[in-house]
Amino acid sequence: MLPACGGGGGAVDAGDEPGPAGTGHPSTALVVLVRSGGIAGTNDLVSVDASGVVTVLSNRAARPSTRTLTPAEIAALRAALDRADVAGLQRNYLDRQAADAYQYDVTYQGVTVTADEGVLPATLRPVVDILTRLIAR
Repeated sequence: MLPACGGGGGAVDAGDEPGPAGTGHPSTALVVLVRSGGIAGTNDLVSVDASGVVTVLSNRAARPSTRTLTPAEIAALRAALDRADVAGLQRNYLDRQAADAYQYDVTYQGVTVTADEGVLPATLRPVVDILTRLIAR
């Protein structure tokens, strides 16, 4: 279980996440995604700072990984975040009957939205898709 993920799909304060180089220092995260659950019980965290530096922590990896987004990738992420209107969303979209589903906590501009896979708001889906693709890299 990842200590930084809170262990149970709880919301994460972007200011508590590792710095851009995975130093463990508070960062100036642009956005943080925590993905937990699924059949395998995964815990993944993706933090992207304002300059496009990505830090990925996973209970399936021995150490954090980092990379830098291209200017086009950071522009696409920022556009998706703008369209998502995170501040205008409810804070929780939970499906109590979801079994073995992923739960996502997205923190942007100090607001955390928690959603189960099956009830993820359509406006938030592009943000989650972009960030979860970074886990696999």
